[in-house]
Amino acid sequence: MTDAEKVPLPRLFWLFFAAGAVSWLGDGVIVVGFPLLAAGLTGSPLGIAAVVVTQRLAPMLLSLPAGALADRWNARVTVIATNAAQAVLFAVAALLVSGNHIGLAGLILIAFLADALGTLFTCSNSALLADVVEPKHFGRANTWLRATNAIIAFVIGPGVGGLLYSTGRQLPLLIDACSFVAAAVVLSTLRLPNARPRPKRTDRHFVAEVKEGVRISFGSAPMRLMAGMVGTMTLAQAGSVAAIVVLGTHTVGLGKSGFGWTLAAGNIAAVAVMLSIGRLTKLRTSSAVLVSLAFGIVGEVLLGTAHSGPQISLGLALDGAAALIVGITLTTARMRLVPREQLGRMTGGYQTVMYAAGTVGTIIGGALAESSGRLPYLVCAAIYAALLATSFRRVRGLDVEAAPASAAVPAQSPAADEVDDGAPGVQDVRDAPGVPAGEVVD
Repeated sequence: MTDAEKVPLPRLFWLFFAAGAVSWLGDGVIVVGFPLLAAGLTGSPLGIAAVVVTQRLAPMLLSLPAGALADRWNARVTVIATNAAQAVLFAVAALLVSGNHIGLAGLILIAFLADALGTLFTCSNSALLADVVEPKHFGRANTWLRATNAIIAFVIGPGVGGLLYSTGRQLPLLIDACSFVAAAVVLSTLRLPNARPRPKRTDRHFVAEVKEGVRISFGSAPMRLMAGMVGTMTLAQAGSVAAIVVLGTHTVGLGKSGFGWTLAAGNIAAVAVMLSIGRLTKLRTSSAVLVSLAFGIVGEVLLGTAHSGPQISLGLALDGAAALIVGITLTTARMRLVPREQLGRMTGGYQTVMYAAGTVGTIIGGALAESSGRLPYLVCAAIYAALLATSFRRVRGLDVEAAPASAAVPAQSPAADEVDDGAPGVQDVRDAPGVPAGEVVD
């Protein structure tokens, strides 16, 4: 056991974690809440799809400017403010729904605003985490955050959301508003005595900082490789997820109840598998990524050849574990390569890639499923295998301990020139005492 593993995560992190858990529950509730509300307002599948697409459109379009704002503003104040703003937005939406004063256009607008605020929160929250825990704890902290988010936001939350909607259609919105209030209250108790100094930005233009976010996210070989891997895996997995209903109910022939239990079991098992093999997140970045891709290949093959609910659950568990581990690993590597004052823009750049790839992948997956319910999974397995073969040698460049100090931020970086004395640069973060080689987190 390394010295970093012997030291418990600080109390400050568990307050941060608690705020996230409450907020994720609200997010999970609204995952089904918005589509159900749209279905109640219109019988048109196109109208329901419009609401779902709008939720993805906001982060896809706004992540880069949101990242620039996150780096300009105080991270703690920003996450509190965004939670408070979302609480007000959902409270107003609940009142409108309960009084039957909202139409499909209003619901689409609320969905867009909610995810726009959520995008700013995500970019600021990633920067705040670097103030809450030291670099040596990035791996363990991100593992807790990603695993808990998967369970609460994608398993517990949607189930609760469905039950709440059946009781009163405004309840999912009201519960989401309450969750944001609770998260804001918890975050307001955070005290950050070791917060990094903020960069000086006296004469910087906002548009220039947005453009700089692109350079930060994709300007170096390791960052481009991670962006390519994240985009490719997100596209392939989104295509397989988009067709899961067709696979379960039509191809395999599960009933609605059996299909629901199959999905729940797969999602829970994915987190259990990830936690049970937690030592993978302590490997070198390259090793963890390769193992994750292998898991993903096996999982997608199991899905593409499934003839029963348990086989679907096992395939989902392996594929979900692969996504969790590679997400944790690459997020940790990026946090160690990019200086604290640029984390918001880096997160914005990668959010843009993920949501754009996810949208395209969903469309492709639906088109493939028209031909065969198994085809999206077999294609995804083939993409994972091609990615594994083509990146087998190149992923060694992702090992943070082997990367040059200037890997993520070129010497001409304007932001680097503006950092206050004492602010950590790439070398400072990566070489912090107690950071075990290859430890990774989400």
